[in-house]
Amino acid sequence: VVNPEHIPEPSNNPLDDDNAFSPQPDVQSNVQSRPTSSSAQTLREKENSEEYSQLKKMPIAKLKEKCKERDERISGKKDELIARLLKPRKPEILIMRTRRKEYLPKVPSSNAALMVALLLNHVPGSQGITKERLMVLAEETGVSKESMSGDGGFYDGWSGMKQLLEGDPALARREKGGRYSLTTQPPESSGRAVAHALHVLAHREGLCTCGNNPE
Repeated sequence: VVNPEHIPEPSNNPLDDDNAFSPQPDVQSNVQSRPTSSSAQTLREKENSEEYSQLKKMPIAKLKEKCKERDERISGKKDELIARLLKPRKPEILIMRTRRKEYLPKVPSSNAALMVALLLNHVPGSQGITKERLMVLAEETGVSKESMSGDGGFYDGWSGMKQLLEGDPALARREKGGRYSLTTQPPESSGRAVAHALHVLAHREGLCTCGNNPE
């Protein structure tokens, strides 16, 4: 379920003004610098733990089985498998969507950036955000692997929006006037719930520049 601490306060500006949904100051002030991930330090600490010792004794087949159960990649050497198992477990909503073979944006990716941008900058129940504004906000999150504007070819960061609008329930919706927002129902599997989980992963990977770690 989405943590309400990360839903911005409604603006007093008129709803028809795109500036009403601009990022909060702490989001803008951190756009130019990515946070430093502490995952490497955490991994070194866990390598001296009892958990690491137990995993080290397991055969590769068992490690791959455990990685698969956690929706982690199963390729690579034994040390790589162990490193994935020492990381914090992914939010359950992401693991369950993978098991049900439902679409799930990768982190990093342009679709994950679009969802995180909507999570951070749109208030449920208010008017959605235009494509042009959303593209800028998604770029600022730092969650997209490539530039949202693309490389000058046919595809850009908006190309995957169709995937977010499909499905039952869909992750995002298009409103009248070409504005976009995240779905809110059902709460436990809505677009906002998935976006919150992606936001958690983006911070764990040291990608998101919003400055507000959701954990």
